[in-house]
Amino acid sequence: MLVYNIKKIEMKKINYILILLAIFSVAFVSCKKFLEKEPIGKTGKITLFETVNGAQMANIGSYNLMLGYYKSYFGMYGEIASDNLIQGSKASVMLPQFNFQGIPGDDALAVGNIWSSIYAVINNVNNILEAVPELKSKFPAETKTLDSIYGQALVMRALGHFDLSRVYAQPYNYTADASHLGIPVLLKTPSPGQTVPRNTMKETYDQIIADLKASLPFLQQYANHTTQFSISYHAALALLSRVYLYKGDWEQSITYANLVINDSGYQLATAANYKSVFINNTTSETSPKTETIFKLTNSGFKNSDISVFSILSDISIAQYTPSAKLLSIFDADDIRSGSNAMFNRPATGNNAGKLITAKYVDGSASTANPSAIQIIRLSELYLNRAEANWNLQKYPEAAEDLRIISQRAHPTVNITITYNSTADLYRQIANERNRELCFEDHRFFDLVRRKESLQRGTDCNSSVCSLTYPNNKFVLPIPTKELEANKAMIQNPGYQ
Repeated sequence: MLVYNIKKIEMKKINYILILLAIFSVAFVSCKKFLEKEPIGKTGKITLFETVNGAQMANIGSYNLMLGYYKSYFGMYGEIASDNLIQGSKASVMLPQFNFQGIPGDDALAVGNIWSSIYAVINNVNNILEAVPELKSKFPAETKTLDSIYGQALVMRALGHFDLSRVYAQPYNYTADASHLGIPVLLKTPSPGQTVPRNTMKETYDQIIADLKASLPFLQQYANHTTQFSISYHAALALLSRVYLYKGDWEQSITYANLVINDSGYQLATAANYKSVFINNTTSETSPKTETIFKLTNSGFKNSDISVFSILSDISIAQYTPSAKLLSIFDADDIRSGSNAMFNRPATGNNAGKLITAKYVDGSASTANPSAIQIIRLSELYLNRAEANWNLQKYPEAAEDLRIISQRAHPTVNITITYNSTADLYRQIANERNRELCFEDHRFFDLVRRKESLQRGTDCNSSVCSLTYPNNKFVLPIPTKELEANKAMIQNPGYQ
């Protein structure tokens, strides 16, 4: 089993990885067009993929490129654009997204960074997917290792396309047949000068689902429950549940959620262990059973001033704080609302006396060395299943999944779910999803896929406190650099 945990790689390999990433970065910024990135250059690519070890190093590099976009602008976007946060007096990072004022020319900021950094991952894994079949023929004894690399690369490509579609395209159900514009689906790096059009949202999702399903036989032979720092068979199943939820295919979302929920290797952390899910950087929080299905480690890489850790959690420099609307949906008995779990009130610094999220830290120190970013947890699958069952009018089943998540958060109270109407039950499920997943980059995307308007609370200090669905501002513009270099690219409405 390949375990891509940077902490466990000898220093020689770490140095090699960092050199590779530096090469990726140089090639990245020197390219004429975002979609035409050749992350390692022709000679470097040939050399890197001469051996199985080279493919392993390229895969590790892809994980770290993915970590880069999850802990930076993309990892903050789903919260900063939502109703969960208000800005602090010194907020500067992602203010255009907080105020819905992003423009195509913001190539160096969130608009360009999210686009280019995710396509960097996609192009990297496409190089891996292209190289692995030849490596398998050259090194037949390494077939299982190469199959694992191949399966992980397929999932990374699927996740990259999915994340891009959430930011730059309207939700799947925006049109009845998903015929509206999605994002360019790249199965190989375009040649210089090649124009690349946007696929429809249906085509985008078809490829995402195809990649996730194609990964399953390659990953199933490594169905190990103790590794959350690399993509596993169960991570692919869990992500299929999420994608089908976004698509509105309720039966399939439930099917894939069940495959993980019913697996003996996973269980919800207890109330007492809940905090450790977020700050424990070991391979398993409650070994041998775990709530985390896939997370990205931040170990060995210095935190930056523009990261989800510093902007949302640093006790000295956090720039956004929880909104009154978010805080109002927690009750006093909820363990997630206490200082031991989700919130912290610093005594000193820029945020003295204010609440900030402590989901990524111990609640008492700066986040100079944050541990990990959760990509998908078991609790999300219960909430996926609850929402899908509600849409299938299976209300008792939906209420039971809601009860399970709420009960874990209220260990001293006997939870029963009562509702005055089916609409009331739906509201409870949506609120529970936000209580459980807030600050994990879900809220804004959840609002949009559910076709809900954005309505910030009474303490809103943005220039935009409400947006009615549907709205052109629910997606970011395509970056100017891409539009100028790729004449097949179509800009999102409202940004021409």
